[in-house]
Amino acid sequence: MTVSKQAIGKIEQPNAADAGDPTASRWQPALAFGALVLLAFAYRASYLTASRWFSDEADYMVAVRMVRDGRSPYDRALYLGTPAFAYACAWAARWIGLFRVVLVIRVLNVVATAVIAWIASGWVRSTSRIRYATAALVLLAAPPLLDALRAGNLSPIVNALTLIVLLSWRRHPVAAGLALGVGLAIKPYALPLMPVLFAARLERPTRAHVIAPLTAGAAFLAALLASPSELWRMLARHQNFGVVSRSMSLQRPLYCLLGWGPTTTTILIAVTLAATIYVRLRPRSDGEVAHLAVLACILGLTRIWLHTLTLALPLICQVLAERTRRLAAVWQGPVANRKRLLMDLITSVALVFILFNCDTWVCMTILFPALPRWADGLFALLPLAALLALFRLGLTYEQSKRTAT
Repeated sequence: MTVSKQAIGKIEQPNAADAGDPTASRWQPALAFGALVLLAFAYRASYLTASRWFSDEADYMVAVRMVRDGRSPYDRALYLGTPAFAYACAWAARWIGLFRVVLVIRVLNVVATAVIAWIASGWVRSTSRIRYATAALVLLAAPPLLDALRAGNLSPIVNALTLIVLLSWRRHPVAAGLALGVGLAIKPYALPLMPVLFAARLERPTRAHVIAPLTAGAAFLAALLASPSELWRMLARHQNFGVVSRSMSLQRPLYCLLGWGPTTTTILIAVTLAATIYVRLRPRSDGEVAHLAVLACILGLTRIWLHTLTLALPLICQVLAERTRRLAAVWQGPVANRKRLLMDLITSVALVFILFNCDTWVCMTILFPALPRWADGLFALLPLAALLALFRLGLTYEQSKRTAT
């Protein structure tokens, strides 16, 4: 698949910016992606070779040790993964040792960061060289990716699988469904994706939007049933983890401003239902469905950390690239247009800055204990409002592309 066909929602259509571009040859995308993976391994060498466990990594591996010793993974107070992941790692550790299990997870995490950066660059409507440069910039500097590896979190693997599903479910629905099922079996981040894809009214409908979510549901159910005794403990862990935590989520402002702390299930059902109804209102392009699915997957969580936002990197790349492209197109035109589009770009950069500093906004009451609870709720709303504003811009661009065609 060439980079020109990589943009989510426009997989079948080559990027118009590549017309006549001599760099967009068949072999260059493969070489460029290979170079990106090598860059990822070189840049993350200290992560791969670290002798100590990182914070989230420690929670995973202690839970794996407990399973190996015949105990429940949820005896580890901070373990938030699925029982299937803990049991799979414990089985692998018996054969290759726990250290090599950690190394395999780190290697997969590094490859996943390259995949996310590569897919994010596919949203950029420009020449191949600019998209390659965008992928390298995202890989080296995107705060969500840096935060995920700094903590040893599994978000890159899970979110890379989710983005691959959004990229491939039209052409390979069964494979996409299996990939989504594996991602859900590691961390159930993308649960809203199944009903959203299933219910979407597409401009070019196919059976893929039925096959993919059903396959994912079957794979996820099989993973859960592999350890049914732990299923209720997993649900209880996610329900009772706490209403107010250092996380940007819908739960936080609702509790701080209204005094109501909805459960994980309540938020997940409400967000999934809202997204499902929205995609059913009228026919949508694949790009619109992808944006809605990503937003639902993020807002459906009650613990949204900075590394969770790796899922939103394609949306962010699209908004910033489109703002920059439009400004460049009128740079020689009237001053009024330049000023307006320059302010649009500055506003978008400010929204991204607010979003990427989400961990700061939600820690204001820790930094300033005298702040009232309603102020904590307002600070928690800041990154959520920025995410919604970026989503609205991305949706507008997808709708404008559909109108233009």
